Amino acid sequence: MKFKTDTLVAVVLLLASVVFLVQRKLGYLAVWLLLITGVIGYGVRMPLTFSVILGIISVIGVVLITGEALREQYENPSKSDEKKEKEPEAHSAEPEEHHIDAGTTILHAFQKLNPQQVLQMRDDTKELMETQKQLVETLASLGPQIKQGAQLVQSFQTMFGGNLSDMIKAPAA
Repeated sequence: MKFKTDTLVAVVLLLASVVFLVQRKLGYLAVWLLLITGVIGYGVRMPLTFSVILGIISVIGVVLITGEALREQYENPSKSDEKKEKEPEAHSAEPEEHHIDAGTTILHAFQKLNPQQVLQMRDDTKELMETQKQLVETLASLGPQIKQGAQLVQSFQTMFGGNLSDMIKAPAA
């Protein structure tokens, strides 16, 4: 009965470890785990549970030795790649024409908004329209005052006989 319990525990540990490695996109290490477990379990004739545990420890050691980049599937660009990215590209003799489609750009930006943001934009647009209406009304009411001011300046020019700006600049005698 002990042999069957040892085999069952070893199989469960082995399957769990293989599934874990495959989920982490380290499936090639699962092959090494199986190979190490087989060599230790059948070649050295140790209990299977102990051989699976040694295999798992070996795989963990490989992951730790090879570093964080392997374990997390993070690709560190080499320094030579960074230098290549930062170097400006040479300009070609023929200029390339760049086209920006404003309508498509706005449409894509609008599609990325959530409903709350769209509602806020609508409210902001209403506020802006009200502000613009008030500004137009203010400018319309200022129109007659500006005309009166222009007439006043003209009357001063005719009254003093000459260009008013020249008279202001001239020193008093």
